[in-house]
Formats: sequence, C-alpha cells, structure tokens
Amino acid sequence: MNCHRAEKLISRLVDGRLEAGTAAGLEEHLKVCPACAQLRVDYRKMKSLMSDLRFPETEPLPYFEQRLRARLKAESRPSLWAVVERWYAAAVPVFLVVAMILVGILFLAQPAEVQLSQSEMLLFQEQSSLTEARAIFDAQKPEDRQLQLLFAGLDSQEAVRRGKQ
Repeated sequence: MNCHRAEKLISRLVDGRLEAGTAAGLEEHLKVCPACAQLRVDYRKMKSLMSDLRFPETEPLPYFEQRLRARLKAESRPSLWAVVERWYAAAVPVFLVVAMILVGILFLAQPAEVQLSQSEMLLFQEQSSLTEARAIFDAQKPEDRQLQLLFAGLDSQEAVRRGKQ
C-alpha cells in the first residue's frame, strides 16, 4: 500500500468504518511509515476533541416551520418581472443577430442599377428620335437649334460610351 491510498483510509480506520482485510493492510503500512502513523495520531486527537464538545440542543422558535414553509411557497413562484427580464436577456442578442443577418442579405441582394440603352429610354419615355429631331429643327432661333444638337450629340456619345463598358 502507498501513502496516498493510506491517507484516504486513515479517517475511516479511526471512525471504525474500515473492513477487516483493508484495515490489516493499512496497519502493516502504518508500522513502516512514520508520516502516516503520525496522521493517524492526529486524526485520533481530532476525534477525541470533537467528541468532548457538547452542542446544546436548541429548539426552533415557535411557528418556525410554518413561517419557513410560507416563505418558501411565496418565493417558489418567480415574479412576472423576473420572467420578462430572463426572456429579454435571451431575446435581445437573438434579435440583434437576426436583424444583422437580414440587413446583410438585403444589402447583398440589392439589384445593380440597370443601364438602359437610348432606344429603351425613348420607349419608356414614349418618345421617338424622329419627334425629338423634328423639335430640334423646328426651333425658331439658330442658336437654340445648335445647342439642342450639341446636347443631343453629347447624350448619344455618353450612351455609346456606357454601352462599351
């Protein structure tokens, strides 16, 4: 038997709760190990000191049991606020995570801006290039006509440039 196992069994030996076969093996170890033998002496001293102590038998106060049962019964049901607080503490982080996921999905799923061709823009605006050209040439002042042609040319160049990209 080693000292570690003997230390575990000494208190049971002192209390008289150790089986005869194990007690004999422990006694053999105690004959050769002075540290474990001293531990048994210390345990016996503690046991004798504890047995000499007399604790007075005290009676509980009158109606102690009834007051205790009433208090336990009252405290056994959690208050509504405690239930709400517990639910709130669990729901807020879950709500924040779900909200962040939804915002991320909405942000990522947002469709890209669609570039319309010049003919598509004319169709959606219910215009035709002929009526636009006629309006340009019908302008009374030549300066107005030149400015409108200049802006129309710039618009068409911009549309061509966007179509190539």
